[in-house]
Amino acid sequence: MRKGFLFVLIVAGLSSCLKQEDFPNRPVLEFIGIIPAVQPADSLGVIRFSFTDGDGDLGLDAGDTLNEFASDQPYFYNLFVRYFDKQNGQYVEFIPPSPFFNARFKRLSSEGGSGALEGEMDYGFAGRPGSPFDTIRYEIYIVDRSLQHSDTIVTPDIILSSF
Repeated sequence: MRKGFLFVLIVAGLSSCLKQEDFPNRPVLEFIGIIPAVQPADSLGVIRFSFTDGDGDLGLDAGDTLNEFASDQPYFYNLFVRYFDKQNGQYVEFIPPSPFFNARFKRLSSEGGSGALEGEMDYGFAGRPGSPFDTIRYEIYIVDRSLQHSDTIVTPDIILSSF
């Protein structure tokens, strides 16, 4: 499995606007839903979630590759994904040899260039090739440039045979 096959169809389809609302500086996520892919692609569909961030420091620039954001460091990625197979009624995490499911998303900014962010994000998903299990789930969280972790969202069961 190549990292390039990482079905990170992260589309920051953001309606990120400067808001008068007072969001916490720590990113907050809320699960919206699972949307099947319209056409055959690298993913079966997308996991959609909303986000808010009070200080607007979400996302990384292409040049953010030093110190904690270096490729061999834990925060090279800013979207973290855990993958679980449902085996005999219990969830068992599949841990690939590299951070296969994690991704980087680009710097997001509000219309005014600073301040609170609010929007939606999509994460493209697919089943694990060769897995005999047809029910999976994901756990997802993001990290901002201040290294503040969001809460973790958990998808409901995703039954692969229905996609």
